[in-house]
Amino acid sequence: MRVREMMRDTLATVGPDASFATLTAAHRRRDSRLVYVVDAAGKLLGVVSCYDLLRAALPFFVDSNLARALPEDAAVVCEGFAACRNKTAADVMNRQVVSVGQDDSFFAAEVLFTEGKFNVLPVVDAEGRVVGEITRRRILDFLARRCGL
Repeated sequence: MRVREMMRDTLATVGPDASFATLTAAHRRRDSRLVYVVDAAGKLLGVVSCYDLLRAALPFFVDSNLARALPEDAAVVCEGFAACRNKTAADVMNRQVVSVGQDDSFFAAEVLFTEGKFNVLPVVDAEGRVVGEITRRRILDFLARRCGL
């Protein structure tokens, strides 16, 4: 059973020059766990998670003590998002991406999930173009169906 049989192939992709607002909108529109940053040929350059966006927009100096002292005011958060207005996908993406091939066994993906503590893995073809993503839930759903559950 290969990753290609289990992967999700409807993804949010953007170019490296995509704006912060475009990245945020892509996350809000899609069910995919990541926004994939690709070059003109579709080759995977990096990924942007919700965590990456929040880390860029929220004050980096906030710890649990300061968080309790901050006002429950949307203005603080809106200022953080406004400060990201000129950031691009290239500015906030994670470039150290671990991926699987579409012809890899789902066992290979499971090993990467376990060893790397990942929740989702991009699936790339032989040329490094992103063609899908795989999650443990997709694997479980596929295997359960295959086993009649």
